[in-house]
Amino acid sequence: MKKTNIIYKLVAILLFISFFLGCVKDQDFSTPTVDCSEPEITVTNTIQQVKDMYTFGGATVIETDVVIEGYVVSSDKSGNIYKSISIQDTPENPTSAIKISIDKTNLYTKYDVGRKIYVKLKGLAVGYSFGSIQIGQVVGGELTRISAFEVKNHIFRSCEVAEITPKKVTISELNKELLEMLIEIENVQFKTNDLGLSYANVENTETVNRVLESFNSKCNLTNEILLRNSGYSKFKNELLPEGKGSVIAVFSNFYDDFQLYIRDTNDVKFTEERCNYSNALTPTISLSEVRNLYNGTMVEFGVNNNYIVEGYVVSSDESGNFKEKLVLQDAIINPTAGIQLLIENDAIFENYNIGDKVFVKLNQLYMSKNEGILTIGYPNGDKISKIDASEIGHFIYNSGDNFEIIPTEISIAEILNTAYKNTLVRVLNVQLIENELGKAFTFFTGDKDATRTLETCGETNKLAVFTNGNASFANELFPEGHGKITGILSTNLEVRTIEDVAFFEDFEICPVIIPKIMITEVADPKNSVSSRFVELYNAGDSEINLTGWKLNKYVNGSTTVSSSPIDLTGITIPAGDFVIIANTGYAAMFSDTPNIESTYISGNGDDVYELVDNTGATIDIFGVIGEDGNGTNWEYLDGRAVRNVDIIDPNPVFTASEWTIYSNASNSLITNPNTPQNAPNDFNPRVR
Repeated sequence: MKKTNIIYKLVAILLFISFFLGCVKDQDFSTPTVDCSEPEITVTNTIQQVKDMYTFGGATVIETDVVIEGYVVSSDKSGNIYKSISIQDTPENPTSAIKISIDKTNLYTKYDVGRKIYVKLKGLAVGYSFGSIQIGQVVGGELTRISAFEVKNHIFRSCEVAEITPKKVTISELNKELLEMLIEIENVQFKTNDLGLSYANVENTETVNRVLESFNSKCNLTNEILLRNSGYSKFKNELLPEGKGSVIAVFSNFYDDFQLYIRDTNDVKFTEERCNYSNALTPTISLSEVRNLYNGTMVEFGVNNNYIVEGYVVSSDESGNFKEKLVLQDAIINPTAGIQLLIENDAIFENYNIGDKVFVKLNQLYMSKNEGILTIGYPNGDKISKIDASEIGHFIYNSGDNFEIIPTEISIAEILNTAYKNTLVRVLNVQLIENELGKAFTFFTGDKDATRTLETCGETNKLAVFTNGNASFANELFPEGHGKITGILSTNLEVRTIEDVAFFEDFEICPVIIPKIMITEVADPKNSVSSRFVELYNAGDSEINLTGWKLNKYVNGSTTVSSSPIDLTGITIPAGDFVIIANTGYAAMFSDTPNIESTYISGNGDDVYELVDNTGATIDIFGVIGEDGNGTNWEYLDGRAVRNVDIIDPNPVFTASEWTIYSNASNSLITNPNTPQNAPNDFNPRVR
């Protein structure tokens, strides 16, 4: 008999459990439908009036019987929204909304979307948290979440559950008055760089930002906003949809950065075809024009100039070079300009392949020279630093189109030509210098960076090839033959991969060339200031390319070079030949066309001229830097200084005995005082 009673009890229990589970098939444990009694609560204030109670400087505790009502628009069911509910004042076309911070999870089971609630604020507080006004509790003077034990004393459910109609807005219309409302943004898609990724990080629980871009009816890109996804969300592993459409979300912020929170992936409705960046972005400035904006000081691109530049990727960090650098040039063949961007990314090649056409929005970026190379990124003093990893997608857009890049073929004599800076070149007819044969790209062990030096027989220019110590080929032997090398040209050459070095011919023994370029005459005609000139002479046996060489001037005893020195790039001087650098009146006075015409040649008897090579080393000099020439043994006022013909080597240290000097000055220290020289008869340019 006892056994029979036990069996009956077990059956009854099982029937009860079965009946209960049948009522909650989705296991979301929502509150069962029961008869509802509307709480007898009188509303005293609007949500906006409560927000207006906040005073800057700390949380404002509500000490009077203030009651508000609102409709829940958020949901923590999927885990993307955490310990908070957002309410707005009406189900449709709201005018105000606010977040309520609660120290409790599974809030959706009681405060479901559309549920009207009443909030008694006496004892709670209105404060400022991460850039927005919220309702919470004050603990230790700080705004915190409402205690789970206190919620029942402050938040009350109405029987009303309304259908919430999201407020349709564009990204450009978003402002802080809309915070915590349920909004809908149409014509959006995920940024191309984000495609193939999941909503959040599948490997950890960190919150992740994905970028939504908005477009107009012509598929022109108009704006973008962050979609913020929790690493605890149930949909974190789902891939981002690849189409275009609308997104419904709770509008939030982190200080001045606006962001969206979806309640689940049903809020993302992408049913249309994506817009292509080639149509979405229209360049407004060329790379050449961007480079021309630099005049020696940092360029701030601003926020209203709407600078958009187009370029083609020529660098790759796949083998370990170009660490956190992306180099673009303006054409796939015969480019006219290039630029490098610094970005915080350890695998740039995964998003930007060689040949990819990309667009760069320059708003909020800066440009300056880092180690002599024009660079774009964030400002850091007078230098440029990396664009933050999380922000790269705001500035750089991959069109999805890829092209074959044709390197520009140049000789080693052209490597200092600024037209090739930050572009892909192929330097022909080069090899390692002899004393570097047998060396690795960097070192055979270790991970230090290094450069190797290449040369072309018969040329004075040398080419430095940089390799990052962490490159996959850093410890391999540098090829010892002779041939061509491809890479990005800056102050040195940087290759993408070991295959960029194509040395298939035998090594050549090069004769040693020592440039013997001298200053042989400095002229200051008494009768013609505009006819002043400086004469250079090649006293060596080989033709010398002067690319990268400069003629510096030091005025009135200065120790710093006068601005805009003469750049000798593009000039080749044969053995035994001359180069004339002259002021604007020289040609008419001497019936001779100078090699370079410039008002920089204005030395008036007491100024120094210095000749430096492409490494910046002083090759020859007239005068003493830091000394005013008046009254010295090198004063050439209204006269000329001529190099003695028996001097056949340049001298980086001024030696007065190497010169014959004529001057209008009564100066016994010079060879010929009181001997003014008049043009043209007293001068003989291009003669030694």
